[in-house]
Formats: sequence, C-alpha cells, structure tokens
Amino acid sequence: MLNKNAKILVVDDTLIMRESLRRILATMGYENVIQAENGREAVKAVEDENNKIELVFLDIVMPIMDGKAALKKIRETNKTVAIVMLTSVADKDSIMECSKLGMSSYILKPINAVEGPDILKGIIRKL
Repeated sequence: MLNKNAKILVVDDTLIMRESLRRILATMGYENVIQAENGREAVKAVEDENNKIELVFLDIVMPIMDGKAALKKIRETNKTVAIVMLTSVADKDSIMECSKLGMSSYILKPINAVEGPDILKGIIRKL
C-alpha cells in the first residue's frame, strides 16, 4: 500500500480531469499531489530529484508529448516509479504498447467521484 505522504503526479491535458483525480485522492488521504498538463512537464517533474514522486497517473492522449512518449522517457531514467496510464478508449494496441514500455496499470476514463475511490484503491493496493 502506498504511504499517505507519498508524492503523486497527475498528468492530463484537461484541468477538470486533473482536479477530479486530485479530489478523489484527497478523499483517500493522499494530499501530496502535483499536476502536469502534458508529457514533457511530467518527465521534468519525475526527473526532478526534489520531487521524489512515487506514483504517476499519466494520460495517453495529450498535446506536446503524449503519454506513451512520456512513459518511454520516464522509464529510461526511472524504473521504479509506479505509472498508471489513463485512457478514454480501451484500445488494446495502446494498452499493450504501454505495457511493453513499463506501465504499472491502467484506468479507463472518465473517473467519477462515486466509483473513483474504489478503482484507485484497487490500483494502489496492487502497486
């Protein structure tokens, strides 16, 4: 189980999605959440040793740098951070590609306030 003080990075190009995930995590006791709106920002945040990020929620489809490219780049320098991919489409090819690149798990969007905590608890429990 992830420590309640763990730093979590939420990456999505949509502010509403980032805030929704942040609020759900807060209801679960995870208050140490930072946000990024594209893959390039995510890579920088994970590479910044001051952050000590333990879990990343990473959207697949984003401008500037998509989630697959960000996942690949993060895994080049960090093999241990847990990375959960977010996708609105259950595209088996994308999921398989992300699995080969080193994702820890994935979640189908949208994530709502009713089912979200149970979904996130299940994912976090497996990490």
